[in-house]
Amino acid sequence: MEHERFWSKRDIWYEILVLFAISTASAAVLMVPEEERLVVILLTLPVWAFMASLWFFTWYELKEDHLYARSGPFVERIPYDRIRSIRESRNMWSSMALSRDRIEIRQHDKGFVTGTTYISPLDKQRFMELLKSRCNNLQE
Repeated sequence: MEHERFWSKRDIWYEILVLFAISTASAAVLMVPEEERLVVILLTLPVWAFMASLWFFTWYELKEDHLYARSGPFVERIPYDRIRSIRESRNMWSSMALSRDRIEIRQHDKGFVTGTTYISPLDKQRFMELLKSRCNNLQE
């Protein structure tokens, strides 16, 4: 079984949020006196790094026996046998998605909060077809 990577779809609102966070952090660096600039750079560097990691490192891979979801520094591995349902969603819950055009994945034996993952693959329909074909315990 091949491993295929699907990049996250990105909504314009998310692009604006990332640019705003980076611009605000950059403006803070430029607004302080020069002798304090190094301290401000060191304080804002984590903001830049975090936002850049979300932007450049959000993807989903269909591995041999599990779905691997990565969003910046956050990683989740969901075994196919634990997946209970897969459906389209447009909610705004905190997630590993960069778009409102999402897929909701629910797991067996877990509650709503800890057992629900939202992702937003660019090719959503193809991703859903491939994921469903690997999940033997769907209850849809």
